[in-house]
Amino acid sequence: MRRSHRQLLTLLLVFASAAPLSAQFVAVKPSQEAITLDIDSAVTKRLASIEDFVAEKQWDTVATLLRQTQAEKPDKLVAIAPGWYVSVARFCQCQAALLPTPGLAAYRRQMDATAKKWFDDAERISVADPSRQRVAWLRIVRQWFASSSSDEAIARLAEQSFEQADYATARTYWELLLPAVGSLRSAAGMGLLRHPDASCDAAQIRAQLILCSLFEKSVTRARQELAAFRKLHGNATGRIAGRDGSLADLLSSLLDGRPVDDSPATSALSLDRRLWSVELPSNSVSDIGDVAPIVVGETLFTTNGESVFAFDATTGRPKWSEPTDAAADIRAAIIHSLADPIAPKLPVEGRIRHSLSVRGDRLFVRLGTSITARAKQETNSHSELVGLEIGTGEGKLVWRVAAEEIDPQDPLSAESPWCFEGSPAVDSQRVFVVLRRSLPQEQINVACFDADTARLLWNRKIGITVASTEETVNSTSHLQLTVAEDSIFVSTDAGTIAALDAHDGAIRWMRTYASDVLLSSRSGRRDGHAPPVYHDGVLYVAPLDTNRLLAIHAESGLLCWQREWPDPIQHVLGVAHNTLVVQGRSLWGVALASGEPAWPNRRVGNEDTEGTSFGRGALIGGSVLWPNRDELIVVDASSGQITRRIAVRESRELTGGSLTVFGTSLVMSRGAQLTVLGLDR
Repeated sequence: MRRSHRQLLTLLLVFASAAPLSAQFVAVKPSQEAITLDIDSAVTKRLASIEDFVAEKQWDTVATLLRQTQAEKPDKLVAIAPGWYVSVARFCQCQAALLPTPGLAAYRRQMDATAKKWFDDAERISVADPSRQRVAWLRIVRQWFASSSSDEAIARLAEQSFEQADYATARTYWELLLPAVGSLRSAAGMGLLRHPDASCDAAQIRAQLILCSLFEKSVTRARQELAAFRKLHGNATGRIAGRDGSLADLLSSLLDGRPVDDSPATSALSLDRRLWSVELPSNSVSDIGDVAPIVVGETLFTTNGESVFAFDATTGRPKWSEPTDAAADIRAAIIHSLADPIAPKLPVEGRIRHSLSVRGDRLFVRLGTSITARAKQETNSHSELVGLEIGTGEGKLVWRVAAEEIDPQDPLSAESPWCFEGSPAVDSQRVFVVLRRSLPQEQINVACFDADTARLLWNRKIGITVASTEETVNSTSHLQLTVAEDSIFVSTDAGTIAALDAHDGAIRWMRTYASDVLLSSRSGRRDGHAPPVYHDGVLYVAPLDTNRLLAIHAESGLLCWQREWPDPIQHVLGVAHNTLVVQGRSLWGVALASGEPAWPNRRVGNEDTEGTSFGRGALIGGSVLWPNRDELIVVDASSGQITRRIAVRESRELTGGSLTVFGTSLVMSRGAQLTVLGLDR
């Protein structure tokens, strides 16, 4: 039986751990880390002592200790393998889920009543308030995973995710209800949660998983899953896609007529004309650096770190200004500016980057001094997040948070205020952003704000780096978050990758790795911008302080694979044709299942100046647009073959730059220069 990609990853990650899968893993000693994590040795010893009570079958004591430890210190971290940490809460849930029948019964006697009450309360919440319902179900799953009520809560989360077209998250929740067998059961004890005795029908769940593949347009995968399903549940009946009957036959009818190759076809691309260009004005506090515009509808938004600009994406004219000659002035495109820009007193190390985020009719931007880690002698710095109404508000300021105003009661806030990193991640109700501040050493946090009121909801410490704060040099960075599976993922570029609960900021897991950056300073990280990329339950990360490329199971933190990459990766462009596309000096395809180079010729590009990357590339369906100094090169993502070369330097008088695709057009940005090119498909 040929397994699906995700199933293969699940099996691979079991054998990828550096530590043996055994019941003694709580005793693993953490190695020297590049970041100081929140580990409590007393809690670790208590958790290890539970094994003695398990051996003696003192189930009431085991249940009490698990419940009390989770309640007292849920956010402390437990090292369960070198470089792999989970929260105490998650560890206790994993242990409870692995208890034998008498132990599980004792555990449920102590907590089932509370879990049942929470579930009944959740069921009474109006369906008109889906976000509140989701929080209520997640509360049960996060705190009482092994309870008799959590399987129903998990099923509700899966169904709601499916209805919201979030098929990857739906798949993750449904998989929690399937039993772990063989070596996976040991992996479950190390952080991979599986419900101990879900009452849901396994055949119905696996049918829903096939439906997820179908709705994701992964028809080849769906056919493979259906073949396996017939062997396991050939006679199973149930309801799928609104119809009752044989599940295998119903799924087969849904697949009939679908093309076998469901991957997006490679498009033949050409740039027929240069639509417009503009040069953003320099700001008063620093160089512009790299600009990543965003297009919403027919409007292009961008920022130079001090002002926000809005252009008609087709014509380049300032948006929301009168069509007069004066409107040709670039200043007519400004929709918001800092009230009082502050210039840093000391120099700033690193490449300055500017990006924006959008959710619905609201645009979110980080503005202010480019400093993210302040030198000891620096006194001039300021950063803020603003939210602009871009629907009927025409860029009106409706939301603002200043970094130095976060937690004014903190005794360190005056001496070492927070700085915002890159543009925030946003969902329908919350705004998430990375914070950094300089103590004697640097501290990295993730904060969450209410998307309507700007009220701080939570502020969670990731860790304190071992790098010392510089005396006379500031530094800049641009960390951005990835949101998926009701979690927030951050790669710190400082030896750690972390997952937090999106609703309350609780740490779920952390992975550490050997950082190649000298620990005596912040400098040394390579140039690039590579936030984690989430795809089909897996997180792909290329931290800028190491040459490693990692694939991590997003729900648990289990390591699928890691590879030392020969070409230091600057950008992770995304996934196409079951291939991860990454970019350093050259362009590479990476096999999702193994992390090995996926293209016959290994890479596109060479060491010559004219054949190396000149800005961030872009994925369009099954094709990659890759810029070098003189050309835009179109590459088939499945094979790595070059399908077209577009001579932008010779024919358009342009030098390569970072790319942003929207509709049938392409934005090429290099420094302050933005150029929009027409795309013919």
